[in-house]
Amino acid sequence: MPKYSFTAEKLTDTLTRGETTSASGTLNAPSPQAAKKAVERSLRSRGYEPTGDITITQK
Repeated sequence: MPKYSFTAEKLTDTLTRGETTSASGTLNAPSPQAAKKAVERSLRSRGYEPTGDITITQK
């Protein structure tokens, strides 16, 4: 399975209104679309709502 890196800008903290942050990392996924969905799902499960761009690039 290919490895992808991601950068997520403008993540809104759903528990602390008004707080924003960003995140980056790597993951394995079958396609860029699957990688983006996995990142979105993971961020939401941690209490962040993506309100900006999520950039996925293959490593």
